[in-house]
Amino acid sequence: MAKIIIITAGIFLLIFQYLSLPIPVNTQFMIFITGIILLGVPHGAADFLIANKTAAASKKRFSNTIFFVNYLGRLIIFAAMFWFVPMIANFLFILFAAYHFGETDLAKFKTDTFAGKLFVVCYGLLILGVILLHHFEEVKPLLLLFKSGQDQLSIIELIETNRYFLLSIIAVGFFASTFFYFSSIETGNFNKDVFLIRLAFILFILFNLSMILGFTFYFIVWHSVLSLGNIVTYLRMGNLYSTKRILRQIVFYSLIALVGIALTGAAGFMFVNTSTITVYVFLGLAVLTAPHMEIMHEMYNKLRPKTHN
Repeated sequence: MAKIIIITAGIFLLIFQYLSLPIPVNTQFMIFITGIILLGVPHGAADFLIANKTAAASKKRFSNTIFFVNYLGRLIIFAAMFWFVPMIANFLFILFAAYHFGETDLAKFKTDTFAGKLFVVCYGLLILGVILLHHFEEVKPLLLLFKSGQDQLSIIELIETNRYFLLSIIAVGFFASTFFYFSSIETGNFNKDVFLIRLAFILFILFNLSMILGFTFYFIVWHSVLSLGNIVTYLRMGNLYSTKRILRQIVFYSLIALVGIALTGAAGFMFVNTSTITVYVFLGLAVLTAPHMEIMHEMYNKLRPKTHN
């Protein structure tokens, strides 16, 4: 039901966009930031609870100190990679984000095989490809705000020139992986048509919305809502956490994260204009992807149905 509501909201947003004057960039920015605060940050703030639950489920000792040291350590390493080797860091971010998006959307699929993992990656790459490549004229100015982007201008322009060729390759890869997956995995009563129709609606919405609104629709609304639903389901297993405690802890860690973001941004003079703030938020999400994806991956290993050969 939640998926139908979100897709319906996306369609109404598209209708509003076409029937009204173009939505001002500042308004898009406010929608984006509001979504980050209300949904984006909270869905990542549950990482501590998830790691604790996973350790308990595996009968392993959990240390708060070790968790935060490891989490912050991986975050710092990935941030350093963006500073020293931005091309490699961006490539890894795309792969990590694609796998994470695919793993969340396909959480109820049996994806513990090679065919399943390929399906997950290709699904996520298709989503990111439509958001980033189709709207590359909006992405390019953000990349050029960085010195590393200016230094790699030729590569950026090469991507811009061949973006639809790259998007076509991604689309072909997705459909090939989808055919391979459904032909090799027993899906039982799963309705493939419903899945493909729902994906078609998502891609249509992302294709026609601006990059900021499309990212807001997919990452902040669709992805975060589905993730929070999966997180609550996982944490409620075994009654280790009550719903009230889960919500209280998510709010607590969200506030800590928001304070940290505000202090870091102010210290780095990143709150200058909407473009720099947007880039800063995207960079923050990119840096958080690696530790967050690893924790969520362990959670989905516990939640997803297993393939038995």
